[in-house]
Amino acid sequence: MDYRITPDDRAMFKRCRRQWDFASPRRRGLEPANSLGSTSLPTAFKEALAVYYYPGTWDWQHQLKQSLVHKALQRSLENTDAADELAKATRLIDRYDEWAVTVDDFAPVKIDHDVSALVRDPADPEQGLLTPDGAGVTYTCRVDLLAVDAADEYWVVCHRIVDDWSPVEELLFDEEMTAACWAWEQDYIGMEIAGTIHNEVRLGAAPEVSAGESSVAVGVTPVAQHEASGGGRSIPQHVRLSARETRPGADDRVQRRTAGLVCRTRIRRGRDEIVASGGLLALEAVEMAGAPATYPSPGRHCLSCEFAAPCLAMFEGTDPGPVLAAGFRRRPDESEQKPRLGQATWGFGRGAAPPSW
Repeated sequence: MDYRITPDDRAMFKRCRRQWDFASPRRRGLEPANSLGSTSLPTAFKEALAVYYYPGTWDWQHQLKQSLVHKALQRSLENTDAADELAKATRLIDRYDEWAVTVDDFAPVKIDHDVSALVRDPADPEQGLLTPDGAGVTYTCRVDLLAVDAADEYWVVCHRIVDDWSPVEELLFDEEMTAACWAWEQDYIGMEIAGTIHNEVRLGAAPEVSAGESSVAVGVTPVAQHEASGGGRSIPQHVRLSARETRPGADDRVQRRTAGLVCRTRIRRGRDEIVASGGLLALEAVEMAGAPATYPSPGRHCLSCEFAAPCLAMFEGTDPGPVLAAGFRRRPDESEQKPRLGQATWGFGRGAAPPSW
C-alpha cells in the first residue's frame, strides 16, 4: 500500500511534528472523541459552492440551478440545532450568486476532485520515492474546482471562507495551491495548469448589490460549459488557435477583483515554479516517510490545537496515554466516509446519468 501524503499531513509536519504524530493517518490517526461531525456554516457553504459550480448544470436555467444549491445547503445543515442557520446560509449563497456573476469569467470542468501524484526520488528523479519498507510515496489532494477560461487555459481554484481578504503576498507563497498544480499535471499527463485562483468569501457581511460599487471591470463575459455535441468539456480539451492568441502575457501575473462579499485573486504560476514545488515536496517526503524524530514546536498555534491536553501532559513528564484514551479516538478511514459530489461522476453527454440530488 502506498504511503500517502496529504496537504494537512504536510502542513502539520512543518508546523509541529508532535501534532502530526497524533493526527496523521500514517501515524496515530487520532481525533477528539467528542467530534460529532456536525456541519458548520463555512463547511456547508463550501459544499453548496460545489453544487453551484457543478459542470453538468453550469449552463442550466439559473432558477433551477440555484434551487439545487439551496437543497445542498439544506442537506448539509439538517443536523444543526440553530433554526435560523439555514435561512442565513440561503441568504448568503444568494448574495454570493449576485456578486459572483460579475467575476466568473471561467467555466467549471471538475469539482471536489481527488488528485494523486507519484513523488519522485530527489536522488534519482527518474524513479519514484520509496519508504524503507518498499512502499511507494504519493501526494494526494482535493481540488475544489478546476476551471477553464476563454483562452482555453486551466486554473486550479480553491474556495476560502475568511474574515478578511488575504494579502496578495500571502497567496503568492501558498505552497498547497502550487503543489496542487504540480499534482494535477502529474495525474493528467499532457495538461498544463496556468495558475491558481483564490476565491475568498466573507460570510460576516452580506452587502446588497449596488450598481457601480463592484471593482470589477465592465464587460466580464461568462464562459459557456456546453459544446455543440451536447456534452461537457473534455480533459484535456483541444486548445483553439484563436484562444491561444488572446492569452495575456507573462507579465500579467496577479489579477485581483472584489465584488461585495467575494474577492477573486488570480495568480499565474510559471513552469519553473510548479516544477520546483514538486521538488520541495519530494525533499520533505524523504523525511516524512522515513523515521523522523517527533518533537513539539510551541507557538500561537498551540492555543487552537486539539491535542493541547496530551501535549501538555508530555511537557510535564507524565504519560499522555490516559488522556488520549479518554478524549480521543481513531479517525475513520476514507472508505467509511459518505459519498460526496465530485467523488465519482458520469459523463456529461446525452444519455448520461445525473447525480442523485
